[in-house]
Amino acid sequence: MLDERGDDIGRVVDVVYTDPDSTDDGSMTPHWLVVDPGLLRSAHYVPIEGSYISDDGAVVIPWDKRWVKSAPKASGDHLLTHDQVVELEQHYALE
Repeated sequence: MLDERGDDIGRVVDVVYTDPDSTDDGSMTPHWLVVDPGLLRSAHYVPIEGSYISDDGAVVIPWDKRWVKSAPKASGDHLLTHDQVVELEQHYALE
């Protein structure tokens, strides 16, 4: 995963789905990526929204590396609760 300036953030290690009870339409679709920044660092959630795949196959996101590092840490759950979604949406200004 690369940030908006091309700086390496880490490796995408998981895709996380939003709990169907926390969405307006009850859908269970992927909304978040988990990025592992490497040795001795915590993984973080990054929204799929706004990301794209570069010509060389990297996931590029519209946030810089420091912003991702300050995001809520990934818990390892494959479904996020409503409270977690709200916290992440506030962090990434998705509301």
